[in-house]
Amino acid sequence: MQIGYSDPLESIFERRSIGRTSISKGALLYLGGQVGVQSCTVADITNLGAGIRVRDIRLLPLTFELTFDNFRTVRDCRLIWRDGDLLGVAFQS
Repeated sequence: MQIGYSDPLESIFERRSIGRTSISKGALLYLGGQVGVQSCTVADITNLGAGIRVRDIRLLPLTFELTFDNFRTVRDCRLIWRDGDLLGVAFQS
């Protein structure tokens, strides 16, 4: 047993109310304004939200759109947490 060690991602994962499905699928984020469209990888997903990995995005709006099919369908997202390049988002109704 390690004393004094706590993995912050582990505590985030333990708070999930539902299990997520790992998918590792490429997607696009529409962040609006001058930022526009950015690529990302959806690491895991449920009907309620997703874990998303981004690169080189320093500032994020609190709400944005996510698409897997080049904007034929879109999920409205709300940023819940961020740890570096890893984001937790909730899907808006």
